[in-house]
Amino acid sequence: MSTPSKKKINELVGQFNTIYAGTPWYGDSITDILDQVNEKIAFLQPVKNAHSIAQLVWHMNYWRQALIKRLKGDSSYKGSMKSEANWSTPEKLKSLGWDKIKTLLDESQHDLTTLLSKQNDSLLTKPYTEKASYEDLIVGILQHDLYHTGQIAYLKSIFAHK
Repeated sequence: MSTPSKKKINELVGQFNTIYAGTPWYGDSITDILDQVNEKIAFLQPVKNAHSIAQLVWHMNYWRQALIKRLKGDSSYKGSMKSEANWSTPEKLKSLGWDKIKTLLDESQHDLTTLLSKQNDSLLTKPYTEKASYEDLIVGILQHDLYHTGQIAYLKSIFAHK
């Protein structure tokens, strides 16, 4: 009896690790960028009604939870664009504090990679929703992290002298 393959899962876990704290091809990792953001800069908004770095990090964590909760066995959890938790208010996030927001993202990284590492490639073809497989979700979260990491890096550069 052959052991189920883990090749693709291991590659995806590697991607999460590389973009989070490794040496990605495109430049700084998520942690490299966030380590250069202080509390003051984290909550600045470039213009009225635009998201702050803290809100972007919160939002990244929110969507990572869709996968984490499923991998922990909570098949009822579904992230929603309409959820109040998707984009938390500046006031709520300020009450949590920048360090706590970063810690939550760190915890999601640990949970996500640990849980994924326990899977094999058969997970990837299983349906997450009627329209998406687990592979779609996992790749989507990687893409989502990269998209918002670019925004965070740009905001950091704008606010660097504040």
